[in-house]
Amino acid sequence: MKFKWKLFFSYLLIVLIPFLAAERYLTSHLKDRMLQQIEGRLFKEAVLIKTIIEKDYKNRSPSYEIDALIKKMGKEIRERITFIDSRGTVLGDSKIAPDNLQNIEDHSGRPEFIAAFKSSHGVAIRYSTTLEIDMMYVAVKIAPGGEFMGVVRLAVPLTQIKDLMRKTEYSLAMAFLLCAVLILILNIVVSKRLSQPIEEISRTAEEISKGNFDVKVYPGVRGELGALGRSINLMASEIKKRVRETTQEKETLQTILRGMSDGVMVVDSEGKIVLINSVLEDLFHGASTAIGKTPVEALRNADLQDGFAQVLDKGETFNTELSVATPEVDKIFDVTIVRLSPQYRTEGAVAVFHDITDLKRVEKVRRDFVANVSHELRTPLTSIKGYAETLCDADIEDVSTVRSFSQIILKHANRLSALVDDLLSLTRLESQSAVLMKKEIDLRDVLDASILLVKPAAETKGITIETESIPEKIMVWADRGQIGQALVNLLDNAVKYTPEGGAITVSVTDAGKEVHVTVKDTGIGIPREDLDRIFERFYCVDKNRSRQMGGTGLGLSIVKHIIQGHGGTVWVQSELEEGSAFSFSLPKEQRHKT
Repeated sequence: MKFKWKLFFSYLLIVLIPFLAAERYLTSHLKDRMLQQIEGRLFKEAVLIKTIIEKDYKNRSPSYEIDALIKKMGKEIRERITFIDSRGTVLGDSKIAPDNLQNIEDHSGRPEFIAAFKSSHGVAIRYSTTLEIDMMYVAVKIAPGGEFMGVVRLAVPLTQIKDLMRKTEYSLAMAFLLCAVLILILNIVVSKRLSQPIEEISRTAEEISKGNFDVKVYPGVRGELGALGRSINLMASEIKKRVRETTQEKETLQTILRGMSDGVMVVDSEGKIVLINSVLEDLFHGASTAIGKTPVEALRNADLQDGFAQVLDKGETFNTELSVATPEVDKIFDVTIVRLSPQYRTEGAVAVFHDITDLKRVEKVRRDFVANVSHELRTPLTSIKGYAETLCDADIEDVSTVRSFSQIILKHANRLSALVDDLLSLTRLESQSAVLMKKEIDLRDVLDASILLVKPAAETKGITIETESIPEKIMVWADRGQIGQALVNLLDNAVKYTPEGGAITVSVTDAGKEVHVTVKDTGIGIPREDLDRIFERFYCVDKNRSRQMGGTGLGLSIVKHIIQGHGGTVWVQSELEEGSAFSFSLPKEQRHKT
């Protein structure tokens, strides 16, 4: 639609809509005003009739004989009057013959009767089934001495109001039509005069958008439109100059981007990839085929696509982390997207991909470690503090209670001590500051000693510990104390997670240059999805159960680092509810570092 027609219809709507609203308001207001006046007059007349009835029927109940009084008063005020007793029976009506009164239906459900009964009076506007016209009803309650006698109701037809409203609407409609014709004529003239210079400016702007920067605007008017035309002419000259500069800058920019050490992706104003530097090609293995595609088509990442869309639309810098699966390993990139030239929306945007995979891995390890240590320390400390405060504040004379609280405090203190010891051991092992006193030792002796340490706990639960296929003498190159600690940790775990009456089997296998040791139990087992993480620090399949059994969550991690420090490996086989088998390897002879 052309501008002049848009202007024409805009002016037409601006004038006609308020006029229509005013017409609707005036009609509604006039109607409400007339209804209020009629209601007020009927109410005054009803109160007067009420006074007369109460006087004539003092100390007696009205009956159909009241119809004569109603008809007499109806003639005097020239309104329809109805008397309805307390049961809803019509005993008198100025417009109905006396013989027909007994055939009138019960009026107790009429809204004006109900309203008058509940308060002093009631008003209703509805269709009268008796007279077959719209009526206004005003009912007044008659209750001399507080005893409800009935209601007197006055009614008037609303045909006069409808006729008056119809005439009023007709007059307003004619005025509206006359105004519409005048507005239409004036609107055509004004719209044509105002639209001509704007259309000239629009044609010039369209030519400029096609790249014709030599076109000029001649609007032929003064004022704001004339100033706009001159501004567009100046803008065309500036754009022509900027295009030349941008072409030169683009060549320089491409050279810089190709020389960057981080990955770089450039998109045009439509969000299509126009440049990927050599670093990004190496990261994504042949991503140069993505030229001409959108980022989501090239890398299958919706967040990256949304980032480019936001930058191109709003010009705001966008930063996100992008996880990309590569053939070697999943990589994480810190991606920053900015518009190349914020003052020009047509220039596109550039994204810089910085590899932060190693940084994220280190950060996750640190975060998990701090969270787990804090959690493991908080539980025993809370218990110690709670029972200690109870002992200090309460006047406890029962020695058994004091002893019980002290034992609980000691239990949690021992758990804290064990946790700290395990943390220190794990720290020494990870930092390789612990000196391993490796020498040729008999693994059979270490196994026997380790089994003796955990045997009391096993016997308490009725668990048997057996050895299987263990030679009398098994020589390995290892630190006796460290290997003993690893074995005790594995055996202790087996006892903790094996139900009463279960069995634990320790076996040794000669694997040439290595010896394989396996600790197998008939315990609760480990879910398959947790097997890959079971040797992580503080990782527990069931944290609540592990905490109840006094575990620190560091035992298996310590085992892993001890075995790795000896040049061996550790692994596990387990099925849920079918037990677990933890194994590790140790060298038979000293291994020299290469």
